[in-house]
Amino acid sequence: MRWIFRIIGAVVVLVLLALGVLAFLPGDKIASFAAREISARTGREVLLSGDVKPVFYPVLGVRTGPVSVANADWSDGTPLLKADSLLVGVELMPLLSGNVKIRELQVESPVIRLERAKDGRGNWELGATAAQPATDTASANSNLAGFSLADGRITNGTFYYIDHQAGTSVDLSSVDLALSLPNIQSQIGLKGGLDRNGQHIEFTGNIEEFAKFLDGGLSDLSLNASGGFGEIAFKGRAGFSPAAAEGDISVNLTNPKTAMQLAGLAAELPTGMGKSASLSGKLTITDKGAVFLRGMAIAIDGNKLAGDVDIATAGRVMVTAKLKADILDFSALTGGGGTPDNTAKSGSSGWSSAKIDASGLNAVDADIVLQATSLDLGSIRFDAIKARVTIDKGRMAIDLGQARAYEGTIAGNIVVNARKGLSLGGDITASKVQLRPLLSDMADYDRLAAAADIKVKYLASGNSLEALMSNLSGSGSVKTGAGEIIGFDLLGMLKTLDTSFRGSKNKTVFNSIAGTFTITDGVLDNQDMVMESPIVDALGAGTVNIAAQSMKYRATLVAAYDPATKTTSGATLPISIEGPWNSLSYKPDLEGLARQEFDKKAEEAKERLKANIDKAKQEAEVKLREEADKALKEGADKLLGDLLNRVKKP
Repeated sequence: MRWIFRIIGAVVVLVLLALGVLAFLPGDKIASFAAREISARTGREVLLSGDVKPVFYPVLGVRTGPVSVANADWSDGTPLLKADSLLVGVELMPLLSGNVKIRELQVESPVIRLERAKDGRGNWELGATAAQPATDTASANSNLAGFSLADGRITNGTFYYIDHQAGTSVDLSSVDLALSLPNIQSQIGLKGGLDRNGQHIEFTGNIEEFAKFLDGGLSDLSLNASGGFGEIAFKGRAGFSPAAAEGDISVNLTNPKTAMQLAGLAAELPTGMGKSASLSGKLTITDKGAVFLRGMAIAIDGNKLAGDVDIATAGRVMVTAKLKADILDFSALTGGGGTPDNTAKSGSSGWSSAKIDASGLNAVDADIVLQATSLDLGSIRFDAIKARVTIDKGRMAIDLGQARAYEGTIAGNIVVNARKGLSLGGDITASKVQLRPLLSDMADYDRLAAAADIKVKYLASGNSLEALMSNLSGSGSVKTGAGEIIGFDLLGMLKTLDTSFRGSKNKTVFNSIAGTFTITDGVLDNQDMVMESPIVDALGAGTVNIAAQSMKYRATLVAAYDPATKTTSGATLPISIEGPWNSLSYKPDLEGLARQEFDKKAEEAKERLKANIDKAKQEAEVKLREEADKALKEGADKLLGDLLNRVKKP
C-alpha cells in the first residue's frame, strides 16, 4: 500500500512544477523534468507521454497524458502501473505552507500489476529503503504528515496479482474506486465496484487508523461486499503487509453457484442443492496464510452446523473441522435415493443417467469430524452419526464409526474417488437393521420386513447412477430374524398350487432368511438362500439385476428342511419370480415340477431295478447252488458206482 502513496507523493511534484515558473515552459519539457524527478523519488523509470498541463478550473492542479511506472528488474518487463491520464488538484493555501491537501485525484483506466517473486520479493518495493520495515508509524509516514485527500477516484481500472511463489493469480477488471482521507492519521473511506470471473461486486469500507494500516500494522476496519452472489461483511482488525485479520465475519449467499464462479471454482452443485448458504463466526487470518473460524455457524439449504474450522493455505488448501448438527437433509445429493428417474434417457435401466460431477473434491483436502442427530443422504438415512471425513487430492473416505440407523447400527467405511472420473467403494457391516425402510431408501423395494445382519463389500465406477449400478461389483451375506414377505402367501401357494395368493393383503411369515451373494457388472447372484418358517420352508437361487432393476429367481417351497443335512422332505413347489422390481410375476415353475417328477420317477425306477437285480441275483444263486448240489450228488453217486463195480470184478 505504501508504494501507492509514494507514487502519489511524487506526482504532487507535478503540481509544484506546473504551477511555478515551469508553467510557462512547453509541456514536453515539463513532462521530461517531472519524469526524472518522480523516477528519482520512486527508484523506477517513469514515462509521461503527451503534455503535462496546469489546470485552474474546477480545481487547481495538473493533468497528464499516459503514465507508466516500470516494473522490478526481475519481472517480465510489463509496467507496474500504467494509466491513460492523471488529474491532481490541490488546495493552494495549505500548499504554500508546505502541506499537501489534495482536493481531487483522478486516475483514468489504470492497469496495476503486482507480483511476488519466488524468493518472496514484491515488485511494489520501491527505492532503496522501500523493502525495509519502518521503526514506527511516525517515521514511516513523516513525509506524508500533511497529506490529505478529499476526493480520490479510479475509473475503469484493471488489477493483477501474481504470486510466483505460490503459483496463484488474481485478476480484477472494471475497477471503480472512490476514497477520501482527511489526514494520514485519520479514517479512510472506500467505495467502489469491480468485476471478477464475470461477476460484479460492489463494496464499501472504512479503515480507522490509516497510518498504522499503511505501515503494515493491524487497524480497526469494516468491509461490506455485495453482488449477485449475496453479501459478505467483516468487522474487526486487519493489516496488509503481511496480510492478517481478526474479527467477526458474516456471509449470506443467495446464489452459491454465482459465488463459486466468483471464487474461480468450476464444479457444478448437485441438482437441488446450494439454493442458499450462510456463515458467521470469529475469523482469524495469520501472517502465514492460515485461516481459523471459531464459534462458526453455517447453514446450507436449511441445514445448520456449528463448530470450529481451520484452513491451511500454504501449498494445497487443507480444511480441518469439528462440526455438530441436529437434523441434516442432503437427500438432493443422490437425487432423492434409488427411485427411478423419469427424466433419464430411455433404456433398460431405471437409474438416473444425469451426470454426477464430483470434481469439487479436487478443490481442497480435508479432515472433518461430523456429529449429527439425523443425517439423510437420500439413498440412506442415519438416526445418529459421528463420522470422520477425509479428502486427499480428490479422494474422499468416510469412516462411519458406529452409526445408528434403521433401528440398528451401521459401521464401516465408504470411499468416493474423483481423481479419474468417479468411483465408489465400501466395506459395510450392518447389525439388526430394519430391511423394509433400508431397502425402500436404497432400492425402492419395500416388501421385505425383518431385522437383519448384513455384510457387504462393493466397488462401482461411472459418472451417473446408471453407470455406477451397471459397473457394480462386490460380495456379502445376509441373515435375518423373524419377519414377513409382503405381497404374496407362499403357504397358500403350496397348499393350492395356485400363485394368485398375491397383493398387499397377502404375506409370508418366516423365522429367518440367510444367504450369501456376489455382484458382477451390476448383477447380484445368490445360490444358497434358505428361508425357515413355522409351516413351510423355502430354498432360493437366482439373480437380481441391480442395474436393470429386475430379477430372475427360483424359490422352492418345501414341507421341511433339515439345515444340518441340507435335505428336504415332504411336498415341494418351485416358484419362478421374474420381472422388474415394481411388477414382479410369481408362477409355478412347471419345468421344475416336471424335472422333480422325472427325478422322482427315475429314482423309483432305479430302486425297482436295484431290487429286481438283487432278487434275480438271489434266485440265481439259489438255482446255481441247487444245480451244483445236484451235480455234486450225481457225480458222487457215479463215482461210488464205479468204485463198487471195480471191487466186484475178479
